[in-house]
Amino acid sequence: MANFKTHLSLATVIAGAAATTVTSTGLAPVSQAPALFALGVLGGLLPDIDADNSTPVRLVFTLLGLAAAFAAVFYTLGHYRFSISELCVLAAAVFAAVRYLIFELFLRLTEHRGVFHSLLAVVFFTLLTTSLSYHFTTASPHLAWLQGLFVGMGYCVHLTLDELFSVDLRGGRLKRSFGTALKPFGRDLKATLAMGVLTVALANTLPNPQVLTNLLSRETLIEPIQEKLWPAQGRWFAQWRHQPPRTGRLLVLE
Repeated sequence: MANFKTHLSLATVIAGAAATTVTSTGLAPVSQAPALFALGVLGGLLPDIDADNSTPVRLVFTLLGLAAAFAAVFYTLGHYRFSISELCVLAAAVFAAVRYLIFELFLRLTEHRGVFHSLLAVVFFTLLTTSLSYHFTTASPHLAWLQGLFVGMGYCVHLTLDELFSVDLRGGRLKRSFGTALKPFGRDLKATLAMGVLTVALANTLPNPQVLTNLLSRETLIEPIQEKLWPAQGRWFAQWRHQPPRTGRLLVLE
């Protein structure tokens, strides 16, 4: 299987190229490029959250702990009148609960290359990201689906890379790890059923599925990419030649 550095490098390249593509074709505003890029990279690291003491799992649970801590503080500010010291204690307690208690419980209940290395997990995290984005941010249904797809894309890149590393090209043989990443579901029946139930439950929290259908249609996705793939009329960097140089003095703020 590929190591963390390889997964991070490839996820960065793929997410960057995908974010550039969707913004240049108008599928997403340029302001969303950093968020889409980050989600693509995150998706490329997520499958290894079931690896004991791996860098991705520690990073993910640290970020989850911070997010939960701030969410608890913001919720409390809207409902109670706590002091700054009390809010700090609350944030620290929530962070510790997620980062250490839930983290340890998660490690005990999961096995590496289990259900998190499966196509079912791709669907689950795609829908989870879409639902969270739609309900807890100001994202439109279109943008929420796009963000979910970026996580799913990164996830698929990770699983595919693991399978490629399971092939010994020099020896012309398959390693024992072959088939443990790109599989429909996990070998643990209980874990698979649990994730399946959660995936079905998420289906009731998603934005309009027709938006996803339109987003993946040829007219919306393929044709704009084909149109923007090469320079118009084969004239490379023509926009620079026709763009008049900026003149004038610099604006100095006093």
